[in-house]
Amino acid sequence: MTVGAAARRARWVALATALVLACLPLALERAAAPAEAWRLRVAAVGETVDDERARAVVLPHRWADDCAGCRALWYRIDHPMPDLPGEAQAVVLPQLADNAAVYLNGRLLGQGGRFADPVARLGMRPLWLPAPAALWQAGDNRLYVLVKAARPGAGHMPAPAIGPEAELAGAWWVREALAVTLPQVLATAAIVLALMMGAMAWYRRREPGYRELAVAAALFGADTHARLFVEVPFAAETWDAVLLGQRGVLVVAVLWLVRSLARAARDDVAPEGARIADGTGRVPRRALCGPLAATGSAAVAAVLLASASFVPAASAVDVAEALARLVLGAAAMVLARDGWRRAEPRLLASGALLALACGIDLLRLPPLALPNALPAGLLPEPLPLVPWALAAMAAAAGWLLLVRFVETLNAAELLNIDLEALVHERTAELQAQFGRVRELERQQVVAAERERLMRDMHDGVGGHLVSILAMIEADRRRPGELATAVREALTDMRLMVDSLEPVDDDLNAVLAMFHDRLAPRLRASGVTLHWDVALLPAVPGLTPARVLHVLRILQEAVSNALRHGGARTLWMRAAAGPDGVEIELRDDGTGFAPDGVAGGRGLKNMQRRAQEAGAAVHIASRPGDGCRVSLRLPLVGSAGEGGPPPPGAHPAAGPA
Repeated sequence: MTVGAAARRARWVALATALVLACLPLALERAAAPAEAWRLRVAAVGETVDDERARAVVLPHRWADDCAGCRALWYRIDHPMPDLPGEAQAVVLPQLADNAAVYLNGRLLGQGGRFADPVARLGMRPLWLPAPAALWQAGDNRLYVLVKAARPGAGHMPAPAIGPEAELAGAWWVREALAVTLPQVLATAAIVLALMMGAMAWYRRREPGYRELAVAAALFGADTHARLFVEVPFAAETWDAVLLGQRGVLVVAVLWLVRSLARAARDDVAPEGARIADGTGRVPRRALCGPLAATGSAAVAAVLLASASFVPAASAVDVAEALARLVLGAAAMVLARDGWRRAEPRLLASGALLALACGIDLLRLPPLALPNALPAGLLPEPLPLVPWALAAMAAAAGWLLLVRFVETLNAAELLNIDLEALVHERTAELQAQFGRVRELERQQVVAAERERLMRDMHDGVGGHLVSILAMIEADRRRPGELATAVREALTDMRLMVDSLEPVDDDLNAVLAMFHDRLAPRLRASGVTLHWDVALLPAVPGLTPARVLHVLRILQEAVSNALRHGGARTLWMRAAAGPDGVEIELRDDGTGFAPDGVAGGRGLKNMQRRAQEAGAAVHIASRPGDGCRVSLRLPLVGSAGEGGPPPPGAHPAAGPA
């Protein structure tokens, strides 16, 4: 099937659906009408109970035809019964305007509500009154019905049905369901739909349709519930004004909804570049010419109706209701036309259904009320079709917006899937890149550590081995000097090995290793060591290079104290202060004058190593008073290898 054939088929299916939905309430009305065998079609009507001027009328009786100024009338209906009924009887008034009280043989059967102003309004709901068998009598029975209207000339008396309850209950139940129960359900559903669409409109403000449908559905629910009130809260004029105001606002809301649905259909069908000529996303003004022209024509037609000779007693309320139906019908035809052009069956069906309902109601309901001009019993009491059509239109609009919302969600989900796949792809690429960067960094760290070890071995162990080799080549085979040189080489090698141990920024472990290496050597030399090291905090950035610098500074200080100062006692203290960790090594040697040994290579090495370790070294000594070497390591902001000297670092001087 081609696209054009499918579009034509969708159009005709939508029109057939609209026709079926319009005829369905009419068929249900026929089922809700009591059988003609139980209807009473003739009555005498007067202004009092036994009005001598009572005249005979054919029921149903519409006051606007012959009693435009009446507000209350009495109907006398004779109902002969040859025998007493053997089963429970009932009196049914299918449709009243506006309230009634029914008497059987002088006994009150019941009434529809309050008779004092504001009078109760039964509207389209049927009045069911049980008639006990004890109230009936063989022969003549007289039924009196007092009917009171809210406005002069607005009364209506239907043809009552009198018969067994079992025969009338089915029709009454269907009529009650159509006139009361179903409108209540539809009004409640409309309010729920309004809340849902309002929530969606709050989160999707830029999309047309949600806000408009929420307003229209809320107004439809409020208008329907208000028209179901029996005991109205205000005077008749005020309540009529409220109802007309609600109906007018509802008509405007429906026009707004029709415009948004047409706009949504254009956005869904037209390509992006051809939707709106000016690119603003708004419906062009020419698209509103049809509704405006239809509205103007409807207003003119309403005025003609109100002034026509065949409806001289039409009230302002009836004319306003007719005008509302005309405007809704014009808007519905615009919506149906738009749905036809775009082969959108939901818009076409809802628009055609509303247009049919408005046309049928204009013919059947006041001010025209053409069924009253037909023979009695030919058509049942009419129910307005516009509420059903509006409910169907709201359902179609809700379904259309829901489908669009689901399609948007599906598109968003597909986009999210594509984005997730792209993110996974980019993530894998970044992870691979980061892996390569980490491998390069690891190789650089290994190369830098290898270079540092080679440099330290060259400067430390290499220098000692060169000294030993020079002594051997010069044939200075003095065991004491050779042993000292070898011991210093071993000590330097051990310092390098100790610096490679993982310490996790723990200076306590570093000093403990230094103590383990230093104590045996001092005991062998007869030197006393006083060890006073407190529990120290972690020193950030305590790398193997910094550890080696600290150990060599301390080793250099010990060697100078023993070799040049002849010290016999050493004091080692370490504690944490506000500026960092301070390590102090003090001896009781001969001491020296710092100014006299400013060019010593050993003390310059201590200064260089302290600078590279991000520490500060301070040396204090006097001849005959020993020497004190202080090393301060900061806890924060530690400089790396090769960084600038921290504040407070003093030049070191002393013998090599």
